Amino acid sequence: MPPQPATRRHLVTWIRRRLESGIAPIVAVRGPRQVGKTTAQLQIVADLLAEGVPPGNVLRVQFDELASMRAVEAPILAVADWFERNVTVVRFNELARQGRTAYLFFDEVQNLDGWAAQLKSLVDNAAVKVVITGSSALRIELGRDSLAGRVSTVEAGVLSLTEIGALRELPAPPPFLPDNGLSYLIDRDFWLQLRAHGRASAPVRNEAFRHFSERGGYPIVHKQAHTDWAVLANQLNETVIRRVIQHDLRHGDRGRRRDPALLERSALAAPITTNTSGATTARGLPS
Repeated sequence: MPPQPATRRHLVTWIRRRLESGIAPIVAVRGPRQVGKTTAQLQIVADLLAEGVPPGNVLRVQFDELASMRAVEAPILAVADWFERNVTVVRFNELARQGRTAYLFFDEVQNLDGWAAQLKSLVDNAAVKVVITGSSALRIELGRDSLAGRVSTVEAGVLSLTEIGALRELPAPPPFLPDNGLSYLIDRDFWLQLRAHGRASAPVRNEAFRHFSERGGYPIVHKQAHTDWAVLANQLNETVIRRVIQHDLRHGDRGRRRDPALLERSALAAPITTNTSGATTARGLPS
């Protein structure tokens, strides 16, 4: 794998917790492009290997519209079958009986026709743990119905203020609670302590919010903090906004009948707001 960033999104912990909980055999991570879904996958793979999971028990495939995949019937099942026969050697179910697990990571799975049906067949017949990511919320949502009971979904959004603080090397305080929960809400002391925690954290929080107000919440704009904003804005426009308009919204037979110019004009006609730096941003753009 390529070198991974030292900082980690909260997303990594959320995915890993779902993966190990056994709630569902598939964890689906969906969210716009450029928010760190692929990086989260790679960091989890690195963790598994560091914890002693044999490399031969971990498979990761990135389905970025590879032309060769179009010629393969049921590519997810075909790749999983090849991996089972040639790499793990032991069948997935036999691995599970031995107390071991096969981990399968599929990136940008929405690019494959019939991906949901293939995953359903895979997890119904093999004891594996699967993590899938998808940048098209529309196309991932379309596949979730057939995976009812087999998938747990994690929504990947833009950076939180805590994550922005970490990227900006601010002395961010630890989370007030390790996990969210409702039981604390009826405890008066919880609210008093939370208020004190908020006041103590105000300088860092306000500084992180200033950075968010100036540049938004995409990781690249904070990792490249010294890069001119106009350059980063053009990059986001090309890799996120135009990608949705020209590709995701025009997927499938119905989508191909949509007018890309009309979609673009509609998106650019969304309400415009001005942030504290004077930069304009469009709200309501598809993600």
